[in-house]
Amino acid sequence: MKILGVRIDEMGEKEVLEKCKSAITEGRRLFITTPNPEILLLANKDEDFKKILNSADINIPDGVGLKLGAKIKRKKLNYHLTGTDLMGHLAKMAEEMGLGIYLLGAEQGIARKAGQNLKKILPSLNIIGAESGGKFESWDNRVIIEHINAVKPDILFIALGQGKQERWIFANLPNLKSIKIVIGVGGAFDFYSGRIPRAPKWMRQLGLEWLYRLSREPSRWKRIFNAVIVFPIVCLIKK
Repeated sequence: MKILGVRIDEMGEKEVLEKCKSAITEGRRLFITTPNPEILLLANKDEDFKKILNSADINIPDGVGLKLGAKIKRKKLNYHLTGTDLMGHLAKMAEEMGLGIYLLGAEQGIARKAGQNLKKILPSLNIIGAESGGKFESWDNRVIIEHINAVKPDILFIALGQGKQERWIFANLPNLKSIKIVIGVGGAFDFYSGRIPRAPKWMRQLGLEWLYRLSREPSRWKRIFNAVIVFPIVCLIKK
């Protein structure tokens, strides 16, 4: 189905992982995005960004807000899977298959700490690299790509924030020689590093993670307002 012109692939955890395993076995690449209401609002205003999202191999619905968006369009969306949860599932798959992963992005030291915490959960996980993004505008893509190609990871998790990470992947994936799976994971490194605590499981199951984050990070109010209030209104208008 499409929501605000962006293709949304209705897949649960099991189907996504099966597709990833098949791609790795067959030597194919997968570009995965996890659209949420904020990403769809951004794409609604930016046709080039919308084209990037629709060019991805898999667009996983991230958050219950997309279920509401589908309902407004009189369609049913049975699944949602956050980028944070999918990152954990892919890391577990990587450990089981002996794949190397690379974490790129977030603030100084966050990627490395996230990698260390993942190793505590998955001791045999092969983390080939963990580099913080710093100031995205000052990135030297040539150096970053050369380093990634030198260490040859199979899976790349990239956390630059919504919009930036998808654009970076789209522009640079052709030059990343060893990558089989690449996914933009937004704030997932913050959670795995422990910098920001996740909502209790019961709140996540009820679709209230946004409320928990608002209570912990009041500065996010505008982003949450867009996701909770503006997004449904735009879906109604574009119905």
